[in-house]
Amino acid sequence: MTSKKHVPRIVGLTADIVKSAEAASNQRVATVGTTAEEISRLWSLEYGHALRACLSRSEVREIVSEARRKAWPHLNDAAVRMGSMKEFAQRASALGADFRITRMTWPSGLSVLGFYLGRDSGLENRPLICLNGAHHPVAVGTAFIHEAGHHVTAELFSTRDESVQLSRHSGYESHLADPRELAADLVVSLGIYPRNMAVKLFESAPPKKMLSSADERAESPAAAKAVMGSARRYGLDFESLPIQQRLQYQAGLVHFTRLRQALLHEYGL
Repeated sequence: MTSKKHVPRIVGLTADIVKSAEAASNQRVATVGTTAEEISRLWSLEYGHALRACLSRSEVREIVSEARRKAWPHLNDAAVRMGSMKEFAQRASALGADFRITRMTWPSGLSVLGFYLGRDSGLENRPLICLNGAHHPVAVGTAFIHEAGHHVTAELFSTRDESVQLSRHSGYESHLADPRELAADLVVSLGIYPRNMAVKLFESAPPKKMLSSADERAESPAAAKAVMGSARRYGLDFESLPIQQRLQYQAGLVHFTRLRQALLHEYGL
């Protein structure tokens, strides 16, 4: 008698979610070239204008207040700790969410950091935070903050028609036009760069339009310096990573750093 290898339900669920998301958006797996192009575009975007167009000052303050009340009482006062998987599970449970960790090692799976299933998904008794453990611990920790950010701000947004929030290592530009994604992103940005740190890094350097070439980017070195400083602070050694992951993680840090700079200059946060 032969026996079938048992596939955990969360693995099948994850594969289905990733597959359906790709079909809906017609996305390809990110390549070195496309990720490098995305990083160049992230440097050139006017984050301040995009932030104001997507979330007002009062909306941002409401998001921060909700995140502090429910999960991070010292958000924007002190840098967040990334934590261990056990700590993530405990934090998720305390927030009223189930927690799962899985390893999405196939090409399209590696483009995913994690996802959040809200109460309207119909797939779990409670909301679900799932992380892709195939990534560097710093990327996994960032993903937890982002997905938990979705959870604690869910009541501020209508998620009736889109209960799955998928966090990728690409497509950060689209977050600037999506209030829900931007809300979760700003929680990460404030967690990485509390206000006292942000003031030291960015207050004396008003944001300029950063263009794609290295020479033009050097005109505004504060954000570039902050990206590398944050990587070192959290133990993320870019040089030790495969080039695709290196670029993917850089894209995320560039996005969160530029968003933090915009939050300081536009809203004084």
